Amino acid sequence: MPKPLPDATRSAVIDDIKAGGKSARQIGKAHGISDASVRRIAKDARIVDAWSRDKTVKATRARVADNAAKRAQLQSDLLDDAQKFRERAWSEYKIPVPGPEGAEVVTLDLPPLPDAARAYTAIGIIVDKDRAYERDKAGSDGADHAKSMLGRLMTGLAEAFGDEADTPQDEG
Repeated sequence: MPKPLPDATRSAVIDDIKAGGKSARQIGKAHGISDASVRRIAKDARIVDAWSRDKTVKATRARVADNAAKRAQLQSDLLDDAQKFRERAWSEYKIPVPGPEGAEVVTLDLPPLPDAARAYTAIGIIVDKDRAYERDKAGSDGADHAKSMLGRLMTGLAEAFGDEADTPQDEG
């Protein structure tokens, strides 16, 4: 049978428990006793909420709410970015072109098709992720996810550039 704990140690352990901020393991290590002994001392002293999880639960709920707000802001910012990409795909495009006396800047009515396609690819990704987030948030079964993003992207590009003849049709 272990030796009884000196009253001074027991009292110091109780003071540390009441002070809070330390785990039973930390308190035990500081006083050279096991964490089980620390819990037993707390129980004997009728300290019932020594390591209550209430603060942790509240902090976790607050963190979840903060993260939801951040996701909502990010979602809004990304949709704004999609608008900017779309606007850029339909704006004048300046490009440096080598000339006999050095580079000169040429202004095109629209960006070259590969640049516009990259803009619409970015838009498609943003919109697809936004829709996936909204489905997840709503608990949807994801049936819309089966539709091809490539098909939607091609449809968007065809609409943007007036070439609907080669556009795959959605069936759903």
